[in-house]
Amino acid sequence: MTAKLENVNINEGQDAEFNCKFVSNPTETKISWFTNEIEELVPSDNLIITNLNGTSTLKLVNCKFEDSGKSYTVKIINQLGEAISNKATLTVSCGPVFVTDPSDQKVLKDKEAKFECVIKSNPKPNVIWLFNGKELTNRDGVRMEKDLPKDKYTLVFPKVGPLNIGTITAKASNEFGTVEKNCELDVLDGPKILNKLDNLTVNEGEAANFIVKFTGKPKPTVKWFKDEVEIQIDETFEITETIENEISINIKACKSLENSGVYFAKVVNDFGEVSTNKATLTINSNLFFLCKIILVDRLNSYCLIEILRKTKVYFTPRRFSGSSRSTGSI
Repeated sequence: MTAKLENVNINEGQDAEFNCKFVSNPTETKISWFTNEIEELVPSDNLIITNLNGTSTLKLVNCKFEDSGKSYTVKIINQLGEAISNKATLTVSCGPVFVTDPSDQKVLKDKEAKFECVIKSNPKPNVIWLFNGKELTNRDGVRMEKDLPKDKYTLVFPKVGPLNIGTITAKASNEFGTVEKNCELDVLDGPKILNKLDNLTVNEGEAANFIVKFTGKPKPTVKWFKDEVEIQIDETFEITETIENEISINIKACKSLENSGVYFAKVVNDFGEVSTNKATLTINSNLFFLCKIILVDRLNSYCLIEILRKTKVYFTPRRFSGSSRSTGSI
C-alpha cells in the first residue's frame, strides 16, 4: 500500500468513494474489499469496484443514513503474499428521521402521561416538544428526557388534568432538515355528580321530572332506581338528555299507588360508579270513600278515607227538612 485509506464524509443521497493506491510485483492476482473487516463485498448496481494502474476504487452509490459508521478495508494478493489496508469509516450526514413515533395516550386524571420517540440523524438533532403548538419548558410542569446512545427522547407529564388535553408535537431539527410528529393526550376521569335531586310533590295525573348533572370521561351511563330497584323504561317513563352531561327521567302521568316512592340515579363509567342522593316523589291523590257514611244518631257517624298525605277531615251535621235523620259533609 502506498497510501492510507481516507475516511469519507458525505450527505445522505450522495455517492462515497474509497481509493487504495498500491504497488505489486509480481502483478496482483486478487483484490477484495470488505465491510466491517469480515463481510466481503460483491459488486452490484449500488456497489462498484474498479481496479486500474495501481489504484483500486470502491464506489457506494446513493448512500443512506443506515450506511453511516461502517468501516471498509481492502486486501491485495499476489503470488508472494497479501497486504491489508487500514480501516476507513463512512459517515453519512442526514436530517432527522423518526424511527419510532410518539403515540396517542389516554390517561386517568392525576396519573402520569409519558410520550416517547426514537429519532436518528447525523449530527444529533435538537428535539423540542410542543403542546397545542406552544413549546413546552420545565416551567410548564413537565420533564423532558433524552437517551442519546439510544436516540430516544421522552416527554413526561407527572400528573395530568383536563387542562392537559390536546395535541402533543415532537419536533426534531438539525442543519439538514426538520421533521415533526403529532399525537393526542386525552385525560379520563371517573364519574362525578354535580347536583342534588329535589323532593317532588305533584297531583295525580301530572308529570314528575328528576334531573341529574354529572361529569366523567369516557361519558358515563345513567341508571335510574325507585325504592332500590332499577327502573325498566317503558311508556310510563321518558329519558331525555337535555344538554350534554345532564339527563332527566320524566314520569309522564303519575299514579299514587305505582309511582310514589324514593328515587335516585347511578352514574357509571369504566373508572367508577357514584349515586345521587335519594329524593321522594309524593303524589296527591283524590279523596274517595271506601264505605258509606252510617248514621247512628245526630252526632255520631263515620267514614273511611284513603289518602297519601295528612289531611284534615271536617264533619258538619245537617238536618233534612221534615226528617229527623242527619247527614254530613267534608
